[in-house]
Amino acid sequence: MNSIWNKNRDSFTARFPSLAEMFSSFLATTDAEDSIPFWNVMKAKNGSITATEDGTLLHSSYNPEKESLQTVQKSDFQGCTAAVFCGFGLGYTPVAYAQAYPGRTLVIVEPDAAHFFAALALIDWTPVFACPSCIIALACPAETVIPLIEQAGIAHSAFFSVPSQTAHARNYFDTVRILIDRNRRKDEINTATLERFSKLWMRNICANISQYGRLDGVNIYAGKASSLPFTLIAAGPSLEDILPYLGEIKKRSVIVCVDTALRACMRAGVEPDFIVIADPQYYAYRHIAGLSAPSSVLITESAVYPAVYRFPCRKYVLSSSLFPVGQWFEKKLGKKGDLGAGGSVASSAWNFAYLAGSREIYAAGLDLSFPEKKTHIKGSTFEQEVHSYSIRTRPAETGNLPALFSAAAEYGTDYAGEPVLTDSRMKMFAWWFESRLASCPAARTYTFCKKGLSIPGITPILIDEFLAKPAITVEKNIFFEQSERASGTAHPSQKEFEAVFSEFKAGLSGLYDTARHAQRICESALSAPSSASASAFSDLQSRLSVLDNKIAGSSFKEIAALVFPTERQLEQRISAMKLPDDTVRAAEAHSLLVYTEICRAVKECMTLLAAK
Repeated sequence: MNSIWNKNRDSFTARFPSLAEMFSSFLATTDAEDSIPFWNVMKAKNGSITATEDGTLLHSSYNPEKESLQTVQKSDFQGCTAAVFCGFGLGYTPVAYAQAYPGRTLVIVEPDAAHFFAALALIDWTPVFACPSCIIALACPAETVIPLIEQAGIAHSAFFSVPSQTAHARNYFDTVRILIDRNRRKDEINTATLERFSKLWMRNICANISQYGRLDGVNIYAGKASSLPFTLIAAGPSLEDILPYLGEIKKRSVIVCVDTALRACMRAGVEPDFIVIADPQYYAYRHIAGLSAPSSVLITESAVYPAVYRFPCRKYVLSSSLFPVGQWFEKKLGKKGDLGAGGSVASSAWNFAYLAGSREIYAAGLDLSFPEKKTHIKGSTFEQEVHSYSIRTRPAETGNLPALFSAAAEYGTDYAGEPVLTDSRMKMFAWWFESRLASCPAARTYTFCKKGLSIPGITPILIDEFLAKPAITVEKNIFFEQSERASGTAHPSQKEFEAVFSEFKAGLSGLYDTARHAQRICESALSAPSSASASAFSDLQSRLSVLDNKIAGSSFKEIAALVFPTERQLEQRISAMKLPDDTVRAAEAHSLLVYTEICRAVKECMTLLAAK
């Protein structure tokens, strides 16, 4: 066994010198097999080594290599480029995978170093260490494993997790699986959202594009409120308990209100300092429609419903766009200020407070749950709409049921340790806050209500304790004056904007011409006799390769991608096509579809711009 141990140790040390240094005490052992207290090592029927842990077999007692190879073969799927091993026993499956697919990425996850190095004493791991792309997540916190897996691409990874091989750290691996599932859902949600709303986003952005030449960005406030507390106002049911104190809260902090909570604030007679609206849908605009807040600053994004820019307020400011069109203009005209993407407008509000420099952030109405089976604060657009459609046979209580149970309702825990009804969507939002807070340890975040879903990193606080703080009216005025003193000079002139806008239209036109040229080449090839020579096909590929490189190098391809079919949609369209049996013809038809979709996407962008 010493020869296997020495071979693995040398390979591991050469490939991962930093890890080897971190775990030098394990590598210093001279006879690793004799120091494995947790495994009962035995021979399988075929003579290979297998083992049990707590009486449970880790691998086949007949032929562990064959078992692992079959597992690997069954795991493969089209587009798979990586494999993630949550636990591995003695390591037969990672070794089999490395041998079967040496060009793919391997991610090995193991919280207990003793188990990892024990495996190196028993079977040959050198095929794993020889993989060009191999990641060993050894004794890492569960949260840090996910970014490593994301690098490999969660949607393109095969996952291996055997209960007997993870039982020694069940809670750890359960946490990793939950985080992986959340990321999978995030990717699925992002894809579904893109498919549903991409045209709306593009239409709104094109209608609002001139705002880049008129408005300041949120970065005019960056870092200027380092000594000021901020209060985030969301529209959860618990906000009702805080509304009577809202005027006093405004005296003691900068109030950042999400769009859904604005009506409640106005009902309490308090105009927020800032209002945040980022959702591009018309229904998001309805939350502020008909209201006015002449002393408030409206923070928004270029993709919102255009009527948002007619909301009566003191000032509009833009956050950096999440979409390629806005990002292109910002690259030319200057950044507006990134408020990130966390799935909910409340996350953007928290990010703004952090960007402004605040390290003391309070939250009201950030429930992310249904405390006492309530869905929204009284008087909100959602709540009022249910009442407006209420009839005797379908009362408001019935109308609220879809909100309560439409997104995989489940129970979580509130800040008092009591169960509270929530759903998978809001748990995703809570997870964003948890991750964001963990990455910003200098910022302290508190909540005024214990009834909401408990988020690690947020501390409950009594409203009376907050109200004991001194008023900061003077300091707030200084913050606004200093931030907005240069207002109007931070954005480009109209002449600069028009020049960039002309460049934008010309770039799209150039991309369209390139794709149209490639489209014509494919059409011509498909109309040619099927007996065309191999040299003709080679010439076709060479001509298309030049055009492909030109498209790939265009800074406008990402813009067209917003209304280009998603990978899932493109696969569906290809599957629906009757591709020729001839592989050459099939490749030509596939290419024609791609170029046709590029032309359609670019043409759609150009049409929307022309209607601006």
